[in-house]
Amino acid sequence: MSPPLRSRHRRALLGVVGLVFVTAGCLGAPGTRVDDPSAVAEQVESRYERLDGFQATMIQRVTVGDETETTRATVTFDKGDSLRIAYETGPKAGEVAVIENPSAKLFAGGADADAEASARFGTVAADLVRDNEVVFEGTERLDGRSTAVFSVTPPDDAAATRPERRVWVDTKQVVPRRIESTWIEDGQRVNETIRFENVSLGVPATDTGATPGGATA
Repeated sequence: MSPPLRSRHRRALLGVVGLVFVTAGCLGAPGTRVDDPSAVAEQVESRYERLDGFQATMIQRVTVGDETETTRATVTFDKGDSLRIAYETGPKAGEVAVIENPSAKLFAGGADADAEASARFGTVAADLVRDNEVVFEGTERLDGRSTAVFSVTPPDDAAATRPERRVWVDTKQVVPRRIESTWIEDGQRVNETIRFENVSLGVPATDTGATPGGATA
């Protein structure tokens, strides 16, 4: 399997956790560009403070050339504690990864390392809006639920290194339901689709004893 498929798991986790917050409060009229980093950061921080955690089934499909790899995992985010990923299918099937203090680990080198988690997410959200063209495209029904659709497009001079994304955010739960990304890596076009099912909000109930082969980061 080619390197781009193997290198995507950590970035997928960033998408799962980060996009829960970075799209919070960014709704406007269809076609509206989200271009106020400070306002977005404040909305994201507020959203983070109100959310105790979440759990969802993540289905990630990555295609590079003629190769496709599909990974299914249960993702559990306990705010202020850990991010737990239990892989059900794919190359890591049967493994459980636990990332302690996920906001610091996932955003290492980006947001202020000494800042509160909510501020880290706010900083990352502001950077995303500042460094890309983020547009609210309108609403759409997805799997029977109302979603807000956003496009995230990097500037022309960064198009070769940054992914172009389309994100469907549940308008009631304010969490992503689908993320489509495309980018060039090692001279190859990579297409990634991440879907989220069985989404539940609040303090997650995790069987912490069921961690065969698990790893703590």
